Amino acid sequence: MKSIAHAWIGLMALERLKSLKRKKSRGYLGTNFRELPLGKKFDKYYQKQADKFVRFFDKRKDAFMQGAWFPDNVISDNLAGGHTYKLKKPSTESEIKKSKTISNRPPTHLSSIKAVEKRLNEKVYFTRGVLPDRCEALIHSIRDMILIQRHEDKGSDILFNNNQISLYFLMLSHYLADAHVPPHSDDRDFYKPPTIHPDMETYWDKEIKKFYAFDKKRKVFDYDLNGAPELKEKNISIFKNSLLYKVLDELNKRSWCPSDSKILGKKNKKVYDYVKSVCFVSYLNSTEFIPEMSKSDYAKIKILKDEVYKKKLDKLSVHILADAIDSVALVWLFTWDRYNKLKEEIRKKKKLIKKENKK
Repeated sequence: MKSIAHAWIGLMALERLKSLKRKKSRGYLGTNFRELPLGKKFDKYYQKQADKFVRFFDKRKDAFMQGAWFPDNVISDNLAGGHTYKLKKPSTESEIKKSKTISNRPPTHLSSIKAVEKRLNEKVYFTRGVLPDRCEALIHSIRDMILIQRHEDKGSDILFNNNQISLYFLMLSHYLADAHVPPHSDDRDFYKPPTIHPDMETYWDKEIKKFYAFDKKRKVFDYDLNGAPELKEKNISIFKNSLLYKVLDELNKRSWCPSDSKILGKKNKKVYDYVKSVCFVSYLNSTEFIPEMSKSDYAKIKILKDEVYKKKLDKLSVHILADAIDSVALVWLFTWDRYNKLKEEIRKKKKLIKKENKK
């Protein structure tokens, strides 16, 4: 994805975690999607955690564009597989022997899986990429930074501040969003003719720029009175016909609750497993969107000009973007809560050790 899309997904993930009831007079999002937050259906314990996270992050929204773009323009580990988890249909004898079925499944509230449910038992061959590892590593880093912050005195030379912790959350959102982009999990080359990968991401970026108010000089979104990204007034009348409206409508129909033992999905005990399952579904959707074909036929595809592919892209994009928003919201909250549970566990153990030492 491009920079504006990454920032928009992060901002909408933050909106997803807000518990406030939106009034009709307070911006387009509130008027049309009053239940976009998970609201009353959300587990009370996790709603408290979400509220704390929103208070921590909401005042740092202007950093979303820069922070979520660091993995591309500063770290640039995309060339080392940091943004990908490439899979393919095995074709050689060696690949067939090494191919495996992926039993990990994303949680049921994500919708990208619906179009490929019949193919979930296919064997796939892994070629390269460390995207699930990257996400898991960032989660541990965030946890460690928060624990050190709470341990060290103010002014300590080794103290992490809230802005640094926010940056890591934003970087995490970048990698999570990339897991939902089909070309990031398909071993075929989507950059050379017919430029499917850049065309797909350019399309999403243009849609966001078309409908949302964005300050190009400061590189920040404008916000309505609720603090949500604000629509351009001149385009509000046509927004209901847009791809992005359909994304919000899809989110509006969903609910998920972190108290569910399967919130990360079937057989997913950690975020590494979660991201792996997302990448597998992305691969399957990629091969549904662009079937296997000859190189000459493949080179002729123009997904933004061919009406058949354009319709398929519109339909697929709704699920890609909605799932990316929910994944970022879920993993952010999961990471935030993991820290709180770990902190309490450490407190109890220290208390127990202190008692034993006194004996």
